[in-house]
Amino acid sequence: MARLVSFNALLVALGLTLSGAMIWEGVQAYRAIRHNQALATIDRLQPQEDTAPELLAAKANRHAQEGKWELATRCYVQALSRAEGQLKQKLHYNLGTLYLREAAKLWNQQGVWAYSHVVTLLGLAREHLRESVRLDPDDLEARYNLEYALRITPPPREREPAKWQGTKSSVFSIMPGSPQGGP
Repeated sequence: MARLVSFNALLVALGLTLSGAMIWEGVQAYRAIRHNQALATIDRLQPQEDTAPELLAAKANRHAQEGKWELATRCYVQALSRAEGQLKQKLHYNLGTLYLREAAKLWNQQGVWAYSHVVTLLGLAREHLRESVRLDPDDLEARYNLEYALRITPPPREREPAKWQGTKSSVFSIMPGSPQGGP
């Protein structure tokens, strides 16, 4: 009799475990369906606080393909704040590459006039690519882009020559009340 009760308890436990697993799989399938529907209409996706980082990354990729780098950057940063693991590494890589691409484009279009902006973008690209390589040292593309970002540095902005034509031979300026100008 005791064996029958323990066998029945084992069957009930097994049934509950299987039911729980089926419910979990159902929830995962429902999430996958929702994400697939959102991916199909990614253009109309309005990022919320609970939007999955994968969807934000997909929206950022779409913006980057369309050349809207400011919107892409915003979506990448939002996704990065919620991402974990391999996705976080890929987001750092994508963001660093986006900054690098924008810096190169700006330098080729405007040259020295965009020096400050280009240097800032290169600094951001280096930061994100370093983090990407730190998270996954085996990612050759991230390592290549980091090496490229570290090597390209625009030449420093040239200063305009000083127009001052002094005739004083002393290195000290003349200050009223100080003999010989003082240092």
